[in-house]
Amino acid sequence: MVHGPRHQDSRERHQQIHERIERGDSLHAIARDLQLSRGTVNRFAHAAEVDELLLAAIHRPTLIDDYRLYLHHRWMEGCTNASVLTRETQRLGYRGDVNTVRRHLKPYRNSAIPATAPLPHLTVRRGTDWTMRRPKHLTDVERKGLDELCERNPALATTVEYARRLALMVRDRRSEHLALDVWIADVRLDGQRELRTRANGMRRDRTAIQAALTTTYTSGAVKGNVTRIKLLKRQMYGRANFDLMRRRMLLSP
Repeated sequence: MVHGPRHQDSRERHQQIHERIERGDSLHAIARDLQLSRGTVNRFAHAAEVDELLLAAIHRPTLIDDYRLYLHHRWMEGCTNASVLTRETQRLGYRGDVNTVRRHLKPYRNSAIPATAPLPHLTVRRGTDWTMRRPKHLTDVERKGLDELCERNPALATTVEYARRLALMVRDRRSEHLALDVWIADVRLDGQRELRTRANGMRRDRTAIQAALTTTYTSGAVKGNVTRIKLLKRQMYGRANFDLMRRRMLLSP
């Protein structure tokens, strides 16, 4: 790993924050004294080693990440013109410029073409999407990315299994006898802390959840009207009295 002035500053800051934490100082006090944001102090506090932060900075997401797979396939098909590839990816939603594409393709031009197609850059949103989608709707690359992630983290693999079981119950409105109770019991037995918290909340609301799985009633219409009323109220805030606001709500379609 390359060591520069910024890396040295990060190491000193990491040591300083952890020394303050060992003394019993709160994160709020540390952020105030060091004139750092709470988010920055949180990141340093939760990193056991400073190398975790340095690696995260090196692999920070970029605009090109979502299109690496597309660029790889187009290059292998023989399209090596960066301007053409930029226009193609922009039609797919890419918001960067041609210079970013050129930098991404530089290893390809230097004969350093990856042996396999690169996996999409992993983010929390992407991992959640892979987990909650039906497995048959995942592409080979997405399935491989999720499998590799679960292999590296057995706890996450268990969470993915529970999340998919719950999604299947809700999506297909499965109301098998005791299915929800079995899911809650399994999660409370060996699920992660965050998932156990969710399961405890669902156990308290079991009657409502079971009704949602077994009946055709929905509160969607009520929630839609509530949203409409809130929108009208905010549009008129400070501009009209209650009588006029009430009349508009009653007469609005």
